[in-house]
Amino acid sequence: MTLYPQESIENLVTDILSVIDNLTTVSNHSDKSLVESRQLCSKIPSYIREGVLRVAVVGVIKSGKSTFINAFSGRELVQRGAGVVTSITTRIRKGKKNRAIIYLKSWDDINSEIESCLEMFPGQDESPPFDIRRTQDRQQLRRIFDTIVSSFPITSQGLRPEALVIRNALDGYKQCLDVIGSDEQTISFDAKSFNSHKQFTADSAKAFYVKDVCLEVYGKSIHPNVEIADCQGADSTDPAVLEKIFSYLEAANLIVYCISSRTGLRQSDMVFLKRIKRLGLMENILFVFNCDLSEHENLNNLNVIRDRTIAELKLLVPDVSIFSFSALYTLFDALEKRLSSKNKKRLGLWQEDKEMIAFCTKEYSRFFAGFNQLFGASRFNLFYANHIERLKIVTHILDEKIQILFDVLSAGLLDQEKARKRLADLEGNARRLRVIVDNSVTGAVSALRREIESNLKNAFLKDSENITKLVTEFIRKAKIDSQFYREGVNATGFKQILYMMFQDFKRELDLFILEQVTPELKQLVGIQEERIESYFKSLLDSYRIDYVTMGAPGDRGDGRVSLEMIKEEEEYSKAADLENIKKILGLHLPVQIFSPEYTRAMQANAVTDFSFHSLALFVSALVDKHVKFSFTPGLDRAASRIKKRTLSIMQRQIKAYHSSLKQDYFFPLIDAVTRDFKDKILQRFTMYETLNKDMDALFCLKQEEKNRHLVMIKKAKNDIIRIRALLDEFNMDFETDPFECAVEPSL
Repeated sequence: MTLYPQESIENLVTDILSVIDNLTTVSNHSDKSLVESRQLCSKIPSYIREGVLRVAVVGVIKSGKSTFINAFSGRELVQRGAGVVTSITTRIRKGKKNRAIIYLKSWDDINSEIESCLEMFPGQDESPPFDIRRTQDRQQLRRIFDTIVSSFPITSQGLRPEALVIRNALDGYKQCLDVIGSDEQTISFDAKSFNSHKQFTADSAKAFYVKDVCLEVYGKSIHPNVEIADCQGADSTDPAVLEKIFSYLEAANLIVYCISSRTGLRQSDMVFLKRIKRLGLMENILFVFNCDLSEHENLNNLNVIRDRTIAELKLLVPDVSIFSFSALYTLFDALEKRLSSKNKKRLGLWQEDKEMIAFCTKEYSRFFAGFNQLFGASRFNLFYANHIERLKIVTHILDEKIQILFDVLSAGLLDQEKARKRLADLEGNARRLRVIVDNSVTGAVSALRREIESNLKNAFLKDSENITKLVTEFIRKAKIDSQFYREGVNATGFKQILYMMFQDFKRELDLFILEQVTPELKQLVGIQEERIESYFKSLLDSYRIDYVTMGAPGDRGDGRVSLEMIKEEEEYSKAADLENIKKILGLHLPVQIFSPEYTRAMQANAVTDFSFHSLALFVSALVDKHVKFSFTPGLDRAASRIKKRTLSIMQRQIKAYHSSLKQDYFFPLIDAVTRDFKDKILQRFTMYETLNKDMDALFCLKQEEKNRHLVMIKKAKNDIIRIRALLDEFNMDFETDPFECAVEPSL
């Protein structure tokens, strides 16, 4: 029977625990290092079982994301062709039964989201906090929506983002009224009602009230450690929607990007892919060229669009991995017996084109091979690599212990006094080194704190391209074209125009933050974390100690070989496991809030400036016929007010984020790594704390008992040699033997 990695590691853990039990018996249960090794090993299987590998499926609207997920799982899990543009992420996991869980927003979340769309709208600052549950507030919201739609230009992507939010909030209110609460609520659909979740995910109005969706699916189609997510809204122009998508993408281990063969690579694809690239997320991405078999007369026609798409993708991703197949055909083929008569006819018609179907089938198989390779690598790094390293460290400690016990039990009467002296030296050296380490680590790490603090200060304030400067220059250079808004002054009034100017500028700034500042921050954090890891690695090297065993080369005349030095092997010593430490602490980066905000005074000043300037210009035009009256200067002054106020707010927010990143993230992280590091270092001395006492007991044993213990020690030695060999070969086995798939192929 073939063993999968998790089972193999669990078997190795069982074998290591057996070795620990034997050594504990020989040491008379007095060695703390064995207790600690047992505790560490015992936890590893549960850590592996609890891990989750995330696969994000993303693409612009109508690219076939939902169809791909359905084809991948071999069942109709998510609504196909809904065309909903929201920030909802539908997560799919294995479950004990079919269950759909809808996580709903709270009333506070909903009202806050709507209020952000009303910021600077005339009269809103004078109103009490917005609450959609009040009839008058909904009526006012309807009037605002009508004003926006009738008076403000439609963007090239359709309705303005704030108008879409307002429309969905109004349209979905009555349908969701009874299920929303003061706190976040959940709705579950089980068994026969499972598919009812689609009423929330396929309707933009209801989807507005949904925060998250998780589908738990019974059966073998989804692996227990895998989560597949349908990420909607890639072509949204709303930065708030995009931010939620990228939040999941950054947490994902793999990305599958869908492109429709009907259109090839669209402008919205290029924009979104550039954002993915800026965030450094192109490393583990596969592209699916989703073939619409009804759109192509033959394979040659399909390949023309495919080749053009590949050429365009290579401008962004030189080593692009793209796979061309029909997700819908794959799904229909898997569900053939359960298809409607109409879809059976479609399937039969497609199957008549033998060349096209053979191509798609081959490409789907090739996709699975590529996916499994990438999946296996990601899964190995996520679930196994660190645990294998920990097991190597434990087996190294056990190997040291075995060697010492073997030498003590093998020592003759004449060697015992010499052995006692060496053991005393070992224990004394360990005690002194422990005190040195305990006292010096904290002092050494203070230099790291100062270095990280200096690096952050430079990144936010001093460097020629620091983050504050990036934002400041964008705001100062941003153009708010008053000509674009001038014609609307007479029709809607200056306050409405001021609202539109603010919303447009805010959206541009939010996109700049998402596309330029966020990647800079991510890179900054990554560099500092790498520095923390390298610093502690250097610190570990400075405390590296070689323990001399009791027997020196040439001392023995019986042909037995004794190691002169037991060295801690470099590959086993990971000084700082930052990801695990952050997980234990629940430590996350501070919430990034870089966004304009306005007060009643700001709006009043802008209106006053505009009115005063326009009045002065109007009087001048009456007195002097050569002076032409124009609203443009007043709008320009309003734009200048918006930018000036924004700059002040953003600089304050950046300063606050800088402080929080230092005080609430990096300093606690360094402190936690320091504690963990000291524990690891001091653990190396644990087995030497009671060495003399333990060895005295062994020296006093009768020869028969020594021989019995030697049998156990020799078996433990052989077991450790075998286990360490298996751990060393684990990577090689992983590369040559494919792991189980995330999901079973549908073909």
